[in-house]
Amino acid sequence: MIEVWGHLNAQNMNSLSSYLEQTKRRSEFLVLSLDHVKSIDPASAKALESAYYNTAASQGVLTIIGQQNDAVHQVMRNTKTSYILSHDRI
Repeated sequence: MIEVWGHLNAQNMNSLSSYLEQTKRRSEFLVLSLDHVKSIDPASAKALESAYYNTAASQGVLTIIGQQNDAVHQVMRNTKTSYILSHDRI
């Protein structure tokens, strides 16, 4: 499981995207936890959506946890990307 802590913004999202890309090459099942994210900007929400689709396109699974985090869920809902958040806890 990959856990993200702190603030997720366009600047550090590039690093996370690169890390997800590298990790996806080693494992077809990835779990990304946003439970400890204090804030997320709209560009990062869209980048997560892109990572979600890119993983699926390469026959992988990216499960994103964080629906219970109000800071994350509100931005994801506003950007219409909340559907990528897993409804199940792992």
